Amino acid sequence: MDPRTYDILYRPARITPSRRTPVMLLAAALWVLTLSSLAFLGFVVGFTALWSAAEGMAVGGLLLRCFACLFGGAAVLVAVRLAPGVKRMSADTRSLLLAVLACPIPLVLAMTMWFYTA
Repeated sequence: MDPRTYDILYRPARITPSRRTPVMLLAAALWVLTLSSLAFLGFVVGFTALWSAAEGMAVGGLLLRCFACLFGGAAVLVAVRLAPGVKRMSADTRSLLLAVLACPIPLVLAMTMWFYTA
């Protein structure tokens, strides 16, 4: 066997470093904003439900509306993700598109809630 062939076949694998493109970094930043605003909104809704339950008020309607909005938004993102034109995009571009669609509404709601409660 040729020594070069043996070296190519049996040498230890070389792990190539992944490239961080600007599109990936922008998508990651938008997803961080989206998830942090959703976490803040979940925290506020949870405390509101806890305080309302401690006062003896019914909290089922509030929680049901919040979960319905959350699942509706997730369904829209899944529908966009499964669209044929979006399926053909590269993974970086697809992630950026979904982040751009997901970010504004929770971010605006969280900022509005933050400034009106302060």
